[in-house]
Amino acid sequence: IYTTPIKALSNQKYRDLHAIYGTEVGLLTGDVSENRDARVVVMTTEVLRNMLLQTPWDLDDVDTVIFDEIHYLADPERGTTWEESIILCPDHVQLICLSATINNADEIAAWISRTHRPIRLITHTERAVPLALHYFIDGKLNLVVGHTGGRVRDFPHTGGELRRQASRGGFAGRRAERSTPEMDEPQPREIIDALAARDMLPAIYFLFSRNDCQAFAERLAVMRPNLVTPRQVAMIEQTIEAVLAGLRPEDRELEQVQIIGDLARKGIGFHHAGLLPILKQLVEILFGRGLMEVVFATDTLALGINMPARTVVVGRMSKWDGRRRRMLIPNEFQQMAGRAGRRGMDPLGHVVVPYSPWFTFRETLDIATGELHPVRSAFAIRYNTVLNLWDPPHGERVRTLLRQSLAQFQSSQLIRELEDQIIAMGVEIDRIPQGCLIGLDAGDELLEDYRRANRSLAAAQSKQRRFEGERTGIHHELSTAAPWAEPGRQALRRAFRSATPGTLAHARVGGWAVMIGKGSQGGVGRFLFRDGTIQLIAEYRQIDYLTDKRIDLPVEFLNAPEDASDAVKVGGKRRLSTLWKAIDVLGLPDLDAMAEEHRAIEHERSAVRLRALDIDLSDATELVQALWLERQVHPCHECSRRNEHRDYLVQVERLDKERRGLEEKLGREIDLEEERLRNVIRGIRNVLHRFGYLHRGYPTEKGDMLAEVFDNDGLIICELVDRGVLDNLPPEDVAEVFSWFSFDREFRYGNRFVLPDQLVLARRRIEDVEHA
Repeated sequence: IYTTPIKALSNQKYRDLHAIYGTEVGLLTGDVSENRDARVVVMTTEVLRNMLLQTPWDLDDVDTVIFDEIHYLADPERGTTWEESIILCPDHVQLICLSATINNADEIAAWISRTHRPIRLITHTERAVPLALHYFIDGKLNLVVGHTGGRVRDFPHTGGELRRQASRGGFAGRRAERSTPEMDEPQPREIIDALAARDMLPAIYFLFSRNDCQAFAERLAVMRPNLVTPRQVAMIEQTIEAVLAGLRPEDRELEQVQIIGDLARKGIGFHHAGLLPILKQLVEILFGRGLMEVVFATDTLALGINMPARTVVVGRMSKWDGRRRRMLIPNEFQQMAGRAGRRGMDPLGHVVVPYSPWFTFRETLDIATGELHPVRSAFAIRYNTVLNLWDPPHGERVRTLLRQSLAQFQSSQLIRELEDQIIAMGVEIDRIPQGCLIGLDAGDELLEDYRRANRSLAAAQSKQRRFEGERTGIHHELSTAAPWAEPGRQALRRAFRSATPGTLAHARVGGWAVMIGKGSQGGVGRFLFRDGTIQLIAEYRQIDYLTDKRIDLPVEFLNAPEDASDAVKVGGKRRLSTLWKAIDVLGLPDLDAMAEEHRAIEHERSAVRLRALDIDLSDATELVQALWLERQVHPCHECSRRNEHRDYLVQVERLDKERRGLEEKLGREIDLEEERLRNVIRGIRNVLHRFGYLHRGYPTEKGDMLAEVFDNDGLIICELVDRGVLDNLPPEDVAEVFSWFSFDREFRYGNRFVLPDQLVLARRRIEDVEHA
C-alpha cells in the first residue's frame, strides 16, 4: 500500500507505478476505485485509516505500507489520520515513511519504533538538484542565494513598508505610501515575463487561496495569451479530448470545465482541491507532458507531485490557517521550493519570491533559509474513531490508542528520559566488577560482613566515647559547681569599665582579691590576693563573684610597680595584714567553704549515676575490644584489594539507590499520565452517553451511524440526521448544509449570500446542537 495525503499525488503515483507494473497496480481515493485487489494499491491516507477501523482484515496479506509526506502528522486538520493509521497498522506490516521536511526525524522514528515495531532511520541531506533563490523587485530577478548556498546579494531596509505604516496608524500616511511606485506588489505577468526571458519556465506559482489561483490564471491568459506554440495547442486539444472523453455532454458545459479548457489551450492552468478530480488530472497530465508553462496552485500541489517545474514562485509569504493569517514557516516554504528542479529533469532549480510591502526582505530570507521546525503532533481523537474502536463497556482499545499516540509520546518526554536514565544506570552497574577481586567464594558477602563488623566497632567506639565524655563532664561539673549565680560577661564588662582601685572581686582560682589598678598589657586589672601575691586577671571568666563593697587602699599598693608580684615587698607585712583585717570586717561571704559544701552534696547525688556510667563504660570497652579482635581475624582484614572492592560496592549501592529513586519518580509520572488518559476517556464517554451514542458503555444504533461518518464534525452531522433537521429539505439545500462543514476557511469574511428561511432555521438548529 502506498499512501499519499492528497488525491492529486495518489493519481500521479498510480500513473507512475502503472506505467512500470501495469495491472499489478490499483488506486483507491474515495473518488476513484480501480483494481483494488492489485498487489500494489495507491490510496489516500484517509482511505487506509478507514480500512484499518472498519475492515482491518484487508491488511492481513499486506507486507508494506508506505506513508508519503509523513510530516503531515503536524497538520491541524488531518494529522490525526496519520497517527491513527500508524498505530492501528498490524504488527506484521513494514512501515516506510517518507518526508523531506522533518527536523526531528529521530524522535518520529523513536515513536514509531515504540508504537509499531523497530524501524531504521535513513537520512540524506543533499538535494539531487541544487536550488537558487531569487528576489523579484523593480521588474528584475535578483539572485540572492546561489545554488551552493552562499549569499549573493542583500536588500536591507526593503519590504514591509505598509505593515510598518499600518502599525503606526493613520489613513493619510497609508494612502501616501500606497501611492509610491515601490509599494506596488509585482504582478504575475511581470514575473512570468522575466522567467520566460531567462528560459526559467515552466513554473508553479503558489498561492494560498483557490479564488486567487483561478483569478490570476485568467488574468495572465488575457495579458499573455501566447505561452504555447500552435503545435503544442494541437497536442493540448488531443489531451483534453482524451481525458474528458468520459464526461457527459451536459458535464462538458460546466463553467469549471470550460474555464480549465480555455486556459489549457493557452498553456496556463490552475490547481486546487476544489476542482473536479478529472480536471485536476487533466492539469497534472498537461503539465507533466510539458504542455503547460504556468500553473497557479495552492500548496497542496507541493506535496511530492513530480511535475516538470523548473521554477517555483512563492507568491505570498503568509497564509490563512483557518484561525488567523500568519507567516509561512520554513517547513512550508521548503516543501514548495522542493518542486523546483526535479531529479533528472533540470540541472538547477529556481525559487522566486516577489517583493512584498507587507514583509521585509530579511523576514523573507529567514523563512526561505531558516531551520525547519520540529514536527509536533496534532492528534485529536474523534468520536467516530472512538466508536469504531470501542470495546464495551470501558473502551480499553481507545485508551491504548491515546497511550500510543505521538502526542502522548511527545508529552511524556520526562517519562522516556527517566526510563533511559534507569536503563543507563543498570548498564553502569553491570559494568562495575562483581565479587571478590582475589577469587574468594561469596566475596561480596564476606566484604559486606566485614563492613558490618566495622560499623558495629565504630558504633561501640562511639558509645564508649559518649560514656567517657559524660563521666568527664560530671567530674568537671562537680569540680566547678557553685551555689550562687555567676555574673555574666556583659555584667562584668559594665562593672570593670568604671572600676577603681579598692574594688573587691572573687576569683575562681585564688579567692577574694582587691583591685590595685589596670594592667598596661590590658586584661581586667591587677589584683592583690590574700596569699600576698599580686596577679593580673586577664579574662572575665576568671571572676565568679562580684560585690558592691570596696576598700580604701594604702598609697604603697596604689603605686606598686608594674612588675611587682609580692605585696609584702611593696607595702610591708604589717600593712598587708591590716588591709586584710579591714576587708574581713566587711563581712564578705566565705565562698570557698560554700562551694566545697555544695560540691560534696552534688557528688553524693551523682554517685549512683557515676557508678552506672562506670559499668556502662566497662561494658562498652569490653565490646570494643571483642569487636576489634573479631575484625582482626576476618578474611578481608589483611586483603590488599579490600578498599578497591569496597569502593565498587559503595558505587553499586549509590547507583542502586539513585535508580530506586528514579523508579519511584517514574511510577508517579506514569500514574499522572494514566489519570490524564482516564479523564480524557471519561469526558468522551460522557458526551457519547449524553447524546445517546452509548448506553451503559455499549454502542447504540446512533453510535453505529456515527461510526460510519468519517468527518471532524461527524457528531453534529449525525445529530442533524437524528433530529430530522434535513428531512424536509430539497437535495440542493441538503448539499448547501453539508457545504458548511466542508469548505476551506481561507478567509474570515462573512458569507455574501442571503440564506432562504428554511436554511436560516437549519443554521439555528445546528448552532443549538453545537452549544448543547
